[in-house]
Amino acid sequence: MDKKTKTLIFKVLKNTISLLLCVTATVSMLGATLISVARDYLQSEQFYEQIETTDLSSVKFVVNNSKVTVLDFVRAKASDYLENQMPSSFFPIGNYAVDKLVTPLLVKNIIKNEVYGLLDYFLNTSVTDAEYRIENGVTIQNNEELNIDNARTVEEAISIYARKFVLQSIENVSGMSTDKLIILISEQTVSKLITLAVILLVILVAINITTIFNLLLYGGFVGVLYGAVIKIAQNKFDQWNAGLEDLVGYVFLKPLADAYSPNATTGFIVGIILIALFVGVYFLFKNFVNKDKTEEQK
Repeated sequence: MDKKTKTLIFKVLKNTISLLLCVTATVSMLGATLISVARDYLQSEQFYEQIETTDLSSVKFVVNNSKVTVLDFVRAKASDYLENQMPSSFFPIGNYAVDKLVTPLLVKNIIKNEVYGLLDYFLNTSVTDAEYRIENGVTIQNNEELNIDNARTVEEAISIYARKFVLQSIENVSGMSTDKLIILISEQTVSKLITLAVILLVILVAINITTIFNLLLYGGFVGVLYGAVIKIAQNKFDQWNAGLEDLVGYVFLKPLADAYSPNATTGFIVGIILIALFVGVYFLFKNFVNKDKTEEQK
């Protein structure tokens, strides 16, 4: 194998590894961004104001492929609870009591409290506690805190029904247990992803230290890819929720999806600037520096 072939193989290998490092570093940065922006948004005044101003009893979600309001769902569950708690001969009275007692205001306040409780649960539960529940096989189904039989009042029953339904829905959508999700969206995971991205970028710089101008191109590629993935994800979110704008998931997640726009813009700006610098440096060397050297040799 001659020297020219070896040089070509080395160059292809180096470029391939560099591209893989770029993609992996971008994925790590996207993961860290996804989690950190979501954590910040869910603890922001904007989100808390949305909870306070939204009529949580009237928002809709899908149950058995049909749209239902939270109020109708809660009243149905309260009716089920009362049916199990009183003799069947009294149940018509129970239905009347449900309509009178389970008011929109009551449902709104209960759901609001549950939302705050779930936010605290997902954002502030320690990774150690989540790992303990996983190791000991504690699930939604066998968690005593979610046992409806432990409810002492209709209000407590509604709270447990709502909490259990939301947790189960989250597990169904995410495809993982709530405790695994807690670990995934923890600050600890963000730190690991950021550290990994930094290590990968340092390796990228080390590999290309002799071709420093290529780093401008790779850096630009990372920036543009970072911004493009975020924008594609935002567009997909809108496509998947077309016709579902009245559902609670869209109502509360749309502002979160929009919250990633500044990150996408920053990625595009940085990426385009670095690529422009690469092009400028390339033409500078090609048309002036290298040209001057060629003329001097003549």
